[in-house]
Amino acid sequence: METRAKSISVVVVSHNEGYYLPRTIHSLLPGLPADGEIIVVDDHSTDGSADNQWRGYRRVTVVRPKERLGTVKARNFGARNARGDVIVFSDAHVEVPNDWVQPFLDALALPKVGAVGPVISKMRQRSAKGYGLRFVDAALNCDWGQWQGPNPYPVPLLGAGFMAMRRDVFTTMGGFDAGMIMYGMEDPDLDMRLWTFGYQCLLVPQVEVAHVFRNDHPFQDWETFLHNMLRFAIVHFGVERMRRLFECYARDENFPAAVARVVSSDAWIRRREIQTARCYNDDWYFHKFGME
Repeated sequence: METRAKSISVVVVSHNEGYYLPRTIHSLLPGLPADGEIIVVDDHSTDGSADNQWRGYRRVTVVRPKERLGTVKARNFGARNARGDVIVFSDAHVEVPNDWVQPFLDALALPKVGAVGPVISKMRQRSAKGYGLRFVDAALNCDWGQWQGPNPYPVPLLGAGFMAMRRDVFTTMGGFDAGMIMYGMEDPDLDMRLWTFGYQCLLVPQVEVAHVFRNDHPFQDWETFLHNMLRFAIVHFGVERMRRLFECYARDENFPAAVARVVSSDAWIRRREIQTARCYNDDWYFHKFGME
C-alpha cells in the first residue's frame, strides 16, 4: 500500500449557488483534517454567495477565474490552485458526514484505485440512494447502481458531484477533458479513461453524501451537453458503438449544431491519443459491467 496522503483539498465549483454554498462549506469543514483546505471556485457568480463571508476561515480560499468556465474547466482550475495530495471534487449543494475522509483515504491507498465516490442520496429524501452509476442504453442514459456490500467495490461510473482522486493520478490522466463545454459528460469521460488506463473506480459504501437534485442547472443547455456526449463517443468508442449513439440523436434539432462544433474541435486528435495510450477498449469496459 502507498503511504496515506498528508493533505486534502476539496474543490467546490459554484455559480449562483445562493445559500447552498455556505451550507455545503459548513458541512465539509468539521470532517476536514487540520491541514486540509477548501477551494471555492466562484465561476462568475452574480448573487454574492461567495463574497466576503469566508474572511477569517483559514481553510477556505475563494478563487475566481478571469472568465466564465463552466464546471468542466472550473474543476481543472480549482485543482491547479489546490495543494492537497488528494483532491476531492464537490458540488456546491451537498451535505457530507463528519467521518467521510478516512474511508476515502483507505480506499485511495491502493495503487490501482484511481477514484472513489460515496453513496449519493437525495437531500430531501434520504431513503432514495444511488450506488454509483451505469449506462443503460445506446443513447448513454444512466441509472443508479445498487448496494453490493459493506466494503468498497468497483462501479463503472462515479459522479463528479462528490469524488476523490490522488493528485498524481489526476495529473497523469490530464484532469477533466478541457475540450468539453460548460457542463455534462466530464465525469463519465474521466471514469472511462481511468478504467481503460488500468485504474479502478470504487464506490465507498461507508460514506453517504446528500445531494440537491434540481430540474434546471446553472451551467447547462442541451446543445452543449449533446456536444459533450458526441465528443465522449468520438474519443472513446469503436465505430459501431459510436454509430449507434449518433443514430440515437440524429433527429434532435440540436444535433447539426452539436456535430458541427465537435467536428471542428480536436476530438479526433484526442481520440487517437487516448486510444493509443489506453490498456483496454470500450468493448472491454462495457462487457466488464454488463452494459451492452
